[in-house]
Amino acid sequence: MTTGISPWLVVPIRLNHPMTALAPIIAGIDFSAASPAVLRQAVHAAGLHGALVITVHVLDSGSLAHRAASGGANPGGDLLLAQTRRKLEALVDAEAPGSGIRVEVRAGAPAEELQRLVQETGASLLVIAANDLTKKRLGSIASRCVRSAPCDVMVIRDWQEGSFAKIVVCTDFSPSSARALERGISLAAEQGARLEIVHVMYPPSRDIWGEVLEHAADSPLTYAEECRADADRDMQRFLAPHAAALAEIEHHPVILESISSSMALTHHVQDSGADLVVLGTRGHSKLSSFFLGTNAERLLHDATVSVLAVRI
Repeated sequence: MTTGISPWLVVPIRLNHPMTALAPIIAGIDFSAASPAVLRQAVHAAGLHGALVITVHVLDSGSLAHRAASGGANPGGDLLLAQTRRKLEALVDAEAPGSGIRVEVRAGAPAEELQRLVQETGASLLVIAANDLTKKRLGSIASRCVRSAPCDVMVIRDWQEGSFAKIVVCTDFSPSSARALERGISLAAEQGARLEIVHVMYPPSRDIWGEVLEHAADSPLTYAEECRADADRDMQRFLAPHAAALAEIEHHPVILESISSSMALTHHVQDSGADLVVLGTRGHSKLSSFFLGTNAERLLHDATVSVLAVRI
């Protein structure tokens, strides 16, 4: 059964500025409560860097087939396309009039079409809604995009309004964490936000084997004091290459202790009043445990704030 809609249909809008060579930013619109905030974040980021915004809605092919099978009460084909186009253009006119946004309507599997658009355009950032009706879990489309889209992905919660006020960057001192810190610093500077750089260490009091094997009997410090001093030094080394940029913003390093990094990070993000958490990813794979890492996966799903997943 066909719906009469081609795999993708582009609705051009005349640009108020010439196309730039910079990678575009894509705003994935699902018409949920978070969609206006998604569009505003994309426009804001693009404006800072002179990039093109592409806003897109994907008509789910499964829903289209279901609607078509339901009879004449449901619009299909060109009529549904026209309705979707008008709705998307109305959102653009309301939230970003005169911004020169390119509008697209596609049909297919939403996560796959969004990823395809990123690949076709070489986009640097995909902004999407969490679409989480329970406020506790990402919708399946957002979750798949974070795992698989070949660019940075920002997931906006439906309560998000305006600029971010407090940003938490999660770090394990790895290269992916370094890039996440760069993005966090950039966002904090752009939006006037406070920045926390958070690392979770294993509690020295629980590490009985380390105390036996690694602690010198004549050390002036206890084993726990040595571990905490080492973590402090690791944090300072991690921050040192970014000292000049950090000096321009309000920032604070935080070292937590927990046997479960993911739980500690999630609770801290929730309790600290953050409205965005930035985390790094480790590569590109359909296996989420490899792609995100266990801690990032848990944080992504359990924290009820907006999330920026940064690719390396």
